[in-house]
Amino acid sequence: MADVAQTRDLTRYAWLAIAAAVATIALKTGAWWVTGSVGLLSDAAESVVNLVAAVVALIALKVAAAPADDDHHFGHTKAEYFSAAVEGLMIFVAAGVILVTAVARFLSPRPLEEVGIGLAVSAVASVINLVVGLVLIRAGRRHNSITLRADGKHLMT
Repeated sequence: MADVAQTRDLTRYAWLAIAAAVATIALKTGAWWVTGSVGLLSDAAESVVNLVAAVVALIALKVAAAPADDDHHFGHTKAEYFSAAVEGLMIFVAAGVILVTAVARFLSPRPLEEVGIGLAVSAVASVINLVVGLVLIRAGRRHNSITLRADGKHLMT
């Protein structure tokens, strides 16, 4: 069972991942709107996956922090493994969505607008994901949290 301070720390990291996901969704959706790039649209959809994964991680961390009870004599820490499995599944779902949108655009190409803006916004979103991903991986190692490590690795994909 995690102590109160550690649980508070872990949930702060989960909230950081949620904030990063919301920021990258806004950035990538705006860039898609300006450019018409299906790549940026699929990137925004993948950021929605990141948001869902971060919310699942937050829930798993809160459940894992619950003390042992009559049904769970050793506590609820295995809830973190559920979160890690959901993260893995979400990566495959995102890959499928990206593949479908890429094939559709390949079959029906359209010229892009304001490519420089799209590239700049995409780069900023990538830096956000990189930094937050590294922070989550480091925090996951320090707190022995598979949930934070999985979320961090997911952000870096």
